[in-house]
Amino acid sequence: MGDTNKTPTEEEIDQASDLRSQASAAYAEQKFEEAIELYTKAIELNPGNALFHAKRGQAFLKLKKPNACIRDCDKALELNCDSAAAYKFRGRAHRLLGNWEKSANDLRQACKLDFDEEADEWLREVTPNAKKLEQHRIKQERKRAERASKKAQHSARAHAKERKQQQQQQQPPEPKQPQSDLRFDPEFFAALQDKEFQQMLIDISMSSDNIEKYKNHPKFAKIAEFGNKIGFENVAKMFEGFNKPREAPKPEPKAEPTPKPQDFDDNLD
Repeated sequence: MGDTNKTPTEEEIDQASDLRSQASAAYAEQKFEEAIELYTKAIELNPGNALFHAKRGQAFLKLKKPNACIRDCDKALELNCDSAAAYKFRGRAHRLLGNWEKSANDLRQACKLDFDEEADEWLREVTPNAKKLEQHRIKQERKRAERASKKAQHSARAHAKERKQQQQQQQPPEPKQPQSDLRFDPEFFAALQDKEFQQMLIDISMSSDNIEKYKNHPKFAKIAEFGNKIGFENVAKMFEGFNKPREAPKPEPKAEPTPKPQDFDDNLD
Protein backbone atom coordinates (compact mmCIF):
# COMPACT_ATOMS: atom_id res chain seq x y z
CA MET A 1 0.00 0.00 0.00
CA GLY A 2 2.95 2.33 0.58
CA ASP A 3 3.86 4.55 3.49
CA THR A 4 1.12 7.16 3.67
CA ASN A 5 3.22 9.21 6.11
CA LYS A 6 5.79 9.81 3.39
CA THR A 7 5.94 13.30 1.92
CA PRO A 8 6.90 12.91 -1.75
CA THR A 9 9.19 15.35 -3.50
CA GLU A 10 8.11 17.22 -6.61
CA GLU A 11 10.26 14.90 -8.68
CA GLU A 12 8.56 11.83 -7.13
CA ILE A 13 5.16 13.33 -7.76
CA ASP A 14 6.04 13.84 -11.43
CA GLN A 15 7.42 10.31 -11.74
CA ALA A 16 4.28 8.87 -10.10
CA SER A 17 2.13 10.85 -12.55
CA ASP A 18 4.08 9.39 -15.51
CA LEU A 19 3.65 5.87 -14.10
CA ARG A 20 -0.08 6.47 -13.74
CA SER A 21 -0.28 7.42 -17.43
CA GLN A 22 1.54 4.22 -18.38
CA ALA A 23 -0.75 2.17 -16.14
CA SER A 24 -3.84 3.72 -17.78
CA ALA A 25 -2.48 2.80 -21.20
CA ALA A 26 -1.79 -0.79 -20.10
CA TYR A 27 -5.31 -1.00 -18.65
CA ALA A 28 -6.80 0.23 -21.92
CA GLU A 29 -4.92 -2.58 -23.70
CA GLN A 30 -6.40 -5.00 -21.11
CA LYS A 31 -2.93 -5.65 -19.69
CA PHE A 32 -4.35 -5.62 -16.17
CA GLU A 33 -1.40 -7.25 -14.37
CA GLU A 34 1.01 -4.75 -15.96
CA ALA A 35 -1.32 -1.93 -14.99
CA ILE A 36 -1.30 -3.17 -11.39
CA GLU A 37 2.52 -3.20 -11.32
CA LEU A 38 2.71 0.34 -12.68
CA TYR A 39 0.07 1.62 -10.21
CA THR A 40 2.00 -0.06 -7.39
CA LYS A 41 5.21 1.83 -8.37
CA ALA A 42 3.25 5.08 -8.54
CA ILE A 43 1.81 4.42 -5.05
CA GLU A 44 5.29 3.78 -3.66
CA LEU A 45 6.40 7.20 -4.92
CA ASN A 46 3.21 9.05 -3.90
CA PRO A 47 1.26 6.89 -1.41
CA GLY A 48 -1.08 9.73 -0.41
CA ASN A 49 -2.81 9.88 -3.79
CA ALA A 50 -6.26 8.32 -3.34
CA LEU A 51 -6.88 7.97 -7.08
CA PHE A 52 -3.85 5.67 -7.53
CA HIS A 53 -5.32 3.25 -5.00
CA ALA A 54 -8.78 3.40 -6.58
CA LYS A 55 -7.45 2.81 -10.11
CA ARG A 56 -5.35 -0.14 -8.99
CA GLY A 57 -8.49 -1.49 -7.34
CA GLN A 58 -10.23 -1.19 -10.73
CA ALA A 59 -7.49 -3.33 -12.30
CA PHE A 60 -7.86 -5.94 -9.56
CA LEU A 61 -11.60 -5.95 -10.32
CA LYS A 62 -10.87 -6.88 -13.94
CA LEU A 63 -8.80 -9.84 -12.73
CA LYS A 64 -11.80 -11.04 -10.62
CA LYS A 65 -10.02 -10.20 -7.37
CA PRO A 66 -12.79 -8.37 -5.51
CA ASN A 67 -11.17 -8.57 -2.05
CA ALA A 68 -7.98 -6.91 -3.31
CA CYS A 69 -10.13 -4.26 -5.00
CA ILE A 70 -12.00 -3.60 -1.73
CA ARG A 71 -8.73 -3.18 0.19
CA ASP A 72 -7.45 -0.61 -2.32
CA CYS A 73 -10.77 1.27 -2.34
CA ASP A 74 -10.90 1.29 1.47
CA LYS A 75 -7.46 2.93 1.46
CA ALA A 76 -8.54 5.42 -1.18
CA LEU A 77 -11.59 6.43 0.91
CA GLU A 78 -9.36 6.72 3.98
CA LEU A 79 -7.30 9.26 2.06
CA ASN A 80 -10.28 10.93 0.39
CA CYS A 81 -13.78 10.23 1.71
CA ASP A 82 -15.33 11.87 -1.40
CA SER A 83 -13.67 9.59 -3.96
CA ALA A 84 -16.51 8.63 -6.31
CA ALA A 85 -14.22 6.18 -8.17
CA ALA A 86 -13.43 4.30 -4.94
CA TYR A 87 -17.15 3.97 -4.10
CA LYS A 88 -17.90 2.83 -7.64
CA PHE A 89 -15.28 0.08 -7.85
CA ARG A 90 -15.83 -1.09 -4.29
CA GLY A 91 -19.56 -1.30 -4.99
CA ARG A 92 -18.89 -3.50 -8.01
CA ALA A 93 -16.53 -5.70 -5.98
CA HIS A 94 -19.25 -6.23 -3.35
CA ARG A 95 -21.59 -7.22 -6.21
CA LEU A 96 -19.18 -9.97 -7.24
CA LEU A 97 -19.07 -11.22 -3.61
CA GLY A 98 -22.88 -11.20 -3.33
CA ASN A 99 -22.92 -8.38 -0.77
CA TRP A 100 -26.00 -6.79 -2.34
CA GLU A 101 -26.76 -4.18 0.30
CA LYS A 102 -23.14 -2.99 0.56
CA SER A 103 -22.93 -2.88 -3.21
CA ALA A 104 -26.10 -0.78 -3.51
CA ASN A 105 -24.95 1.64 -0.79
CA ASP A 106 -21.54 2.20 -2.44
CA LEU A 107 -22.91 2.61 -5.96
CA ARG A 108 -25.63 4.97 -4.71
CA GLN A 109 -22.97 7.10 -3.03
CA ALA A 110 -20.80 7.06 -6.17
CA CYS A 111 -23.69 8.38 -8.29
CA LYS A 112 -24.41 11.01 -5.66
CA LEU A 113 -20.83 12.31 -5.68
CA ASP A 114 -20.24 12.08 -9.44
CA PHE A 115 -22.97 10.59 -11.58
CA ASP A 116 -21.70 7.87 -13.87
CA GLU A 117 -23.84 5.90 -16.32
CA GLU A 118 -21.94 2.69 -15.69
CA ALA A 119 -22.27 3.10 -11.93
CA ASP A 120 -25.98 3.86 -12.34
CA GLU A 121 -26.43 0.72 -14.46
CA TRP A 122 -24.66 -1.37 -11.82
CA LEU A 123 -26.86 0.21 -9.16
CA ARG A 124 -30.07 -0.72 -10.98
CA GLU A 125 -28.76 -4.25 -11.32
CA VAL A 126 -28.23 -4.81 -7.59
CA THR A 127 -31.16 -2.77 -6.21
CA PRO A 128 -33.89 -5.50 -6.35
CA ASN A 129 -31.83 -8.03 -4.40
CA ALA A 130 -30.60 -5.32 -2.04
CA LYS A 131 -34.18 -4.29 -1.23
CA LYS A 132 -35.23 -7.88 -0.58
CA LEU A 133 -32.31 -8.38 1.78
CA GLU A 134 -32.99 -5.06 3.48
CA GLN A 135 -36.65 -5.95 4.07
CA HIS A 136 -35.66 -9.39 5.36
CA ARG A 137 -33.06 -7.84 7.68
CA ILE A 138 -35.57 -5.30 9.02
CA LYS A 139 -38.09 -8.11 9.60
CA GLN A 140 -35.53 -10.20 11.48
CA GLU A 141 -34.46 -7.22 13.58
CA ARG A 142 -38.11 -6.56 14.45
CA LYS A 143 -38.58 -10.19 15.49
CA ARG A 144 -35.44 -10.08 17.62
CA ALA A 145 -36.68 -6.89 19.26
CA GLU A 146 -40.08 -8.50 19.97
CA ARG A 147 -38.44 -11.60 21.45
CA ALA A 148 -36.19 -9.43 23.59
CA SER A 149 -39.22 -7.43 24.75
CA LYS A 150 -41.21 -10.58 25.64
CA LYS A 151 -38.20 -12.01 27.44
CA ALA A 152 -37.81 -8.80 29.43
CA GLN A 153 -41.53 -8.81 30.33
CA HIS A 154 -41.40 -12.47 31.38
CA SER A 155 -38.31 -11.78 33.48
CA ALA A 156 -40.01 -8.77 35.10
CA ARG A 157 -43.13 -10.83 35.94
CA ALA A 158 -40.97 -13.62 37.38
CA HIS A 159 -39.04 -11.14 39.56
CA ALA A 160 -42.30 -9.52 40.72
CA LYS A 161 -43.74 -12.93 41.62
CA GLU A 162 -40.57 -13.85 43.49
CA ARG A 163 -40.62 -10.56 45.43
CA LYS A 164 -44.30 -11.08 46.30
CA GLN A 165 -43.57 -14.60 47.59
CA GLN A 166 -40.68 -13.28 49.68
CA GLN A 167 -42.89 -10.56 51.15
CA GLN A 168 -45.59 -13.10 51.98
CA GLN A 169 -43.05 -15.34 53.67
CA GLN A 170 -41.77 -12.42 55.76
CA GLN A 171 -45.27 -11.38 56.91
CA PRO A 172 -46.64 -13.16 60.03
CA PRO A 173 -49.66 -15.38 59.36
CA GLU A 174 -53.03 -13.78 60.08
CA PRO A 175 -54.64 -15.06 63.28
CA LYS A 176 -57.53 -17.43 62.72
CA GLN A 177 -60.90 -15.95 63.51
CA PRO A 178 -62.74 -17.95 66.17
CA GLN A 179 -65.81 -19.76 64.93
CA SER A 180 -69.14 -18.41 66.09
CA ASP A 181 -70.56 -20.31 69.03
CA LEU A 182 -74.29 -20.12 69.72
CA ARG A 183 -73.63 -20.80 73.34
CA PHE A 184 -72.40 -17.23 73.64
CA ASP A 185 -74.92 -15.66 71.23
CA PRO A 186 -77.23 -13.33 73.24
CA GLU A 187 -79.83 -13.36 70.45
CA PHE A 188 -80.01 -17.15 70.57
CA PHE A 189 -80.39 -17.17 74.33
CA ALA A 190 -83.15 -14.56 74.09
CA ALA A 191 -85.01 -16.88 71.70
CA LEU A 192 -84.63 -19.72 74.20
CA GLN A 193 -86.93 -17.89 76.59
CA ASP A 194 -89.81 -19.07 74.36
CA LYS A 195 -91.04 -22.48 75.59
CA GLU A 196 -92.33 -23.45 72.15
CA PHE A 197 -88.97 -22.61 70.66
CA GLN A 198 -87.29 -24.82 73.27
CA GLN A 199 -89.63 -27.72 72.46
CA MET A 200 -88.84 -27.46 68.77
CA LEU A 201 -85.15 -27.66 69.54
CA ILE A 202 -85.69 -30.69 71.76
CA ASP A 203 -87.59 -32.49 69.00
CA ILE A 204 -84.90 -31.69 66.44
CA SER A 205 -82.21 -32.89 68.85
CA MET A 206 -84.07 -36.21 69.16
CA SER A 207 -84.14 -36.69 65.37
CA SER A 208 -83.04 -34.52 62.50
CA ASP A 209 -86.06 -35.85 60.58
CA ASN A 210 -88.21 -33.60 62.76
CA ILE A 211 -86.87 -30.62 60.84
CA GLU A 212 -89.38 -31.39 58.11
CA LYS A 213 -92.21 -31.23 60.67
CA TYR A 214 -91.37 -27.66 61.65
CA LYS A 215 -90.38 -26.20 58.31
CA ASN A 216 -93.67 -24.32 57.93
CA HIS A 217 -93.74 -23.14 61.56
CA PRO A 218 -93.23 -19.35 61.85
CA LYS A 219 -90.68 -19.77 64.64
CA PHE A 220 -88.64 -22.25 62.62
CA ALA A 221 -87.13 -19.33 60.69
CA LYS A 222 -85.05 -18.45 63.76
CA ILE A 223 -83.82 -22.04 64.07
CA ALA A 224 -83.05 -22.07 60.35
CA GLU A 225 -81.06 -18.86 60.78
CA PHE A 226 -78.89 -20.43 63.46
CA GLY A 227 -78.77 -23.69 61.51
CA ASN A 228 -77.40 -21.91 58.48
CA LYS A 229 -74.67 -20.44 60.65
CA ILE A 230 -73.31 -23.61 62.16
CA GLY A 231 -75.47 -26.40 60.65
CA PHE A 232 -78.69 -27.97 61.96
CA GLU A 233 -76.86 -31.00 63.26
CA ASN A 234 -74.63 -28.76 65.40
CA VAL A 235 -77.63 -26.88 66.74
CA ALA A 236 -79.23 -30.21 67.64
CA LYS A 237 -76.06 -31.54 69.27
CA MET A 238 -75.96 -28.55 71.57
CA PHE A 239 -79.35 -29.55 72.96
CA GLU A 240 -79.14 -33.32 72.88
CA GLY A 241 -79.48 -33.34 76.64
CA PHE A 242 -82.69 -31.28 76.76
CA ASN A 243 -84.95 -34.34 76.42
CA LYS A 244 -82.92 -36.66 78.65
CA PRO A 245 -84.16 -36.86 82.22
CA ARG A 246 -81.61 -36.22 84.83
CA GLU A 247 -80.52 -39.30 86.71
CA ALA A 248 -81.09 -39.18 90.44
CA PRO A 249 -77.88 -39.10 92.37
CA LYS A 250 -76.93 -42.47 93.77
CA PRO A 251 -76.97 -42.60 97.60
CA GLU A 252 -73.61 -42.89 99.14
CA PRO A 253 -73.06 -46.32 100.77
CA LYS A 254 -73.45 -46.31 104.57
CA ALA A 255 -70.43 -47.25 106.54
CA GLU A 256 -70.80 -50.51 108.47
CA PRO A 257 -70.50 -50.12 112.24
CA THR A 258 -67.27 -51.26 113.71
CA PRO A 259 -67.84 -54.39 115.85
CA LYS A 260 -67.42 -53.77 119.53
CA PRO A 261 -64.53 -55.78 120.94
CA GLN A 262 -65.55 -58.40 123.47
CA ASP A 263 -64.33 -58.07 126.99
CA PHE A 264 -61.72 -60.67 127.88
CA ASP A 265 -63.45 -61.36 131.12
CA ASP A 266 -66.69 -62.33 129.36
CA ASN A 267 -65.06 -65.54 128.16
CA LEU A 268 -64.17 -66.63 131.64
CA ASP A 269 -66.72 -68.85 133.29
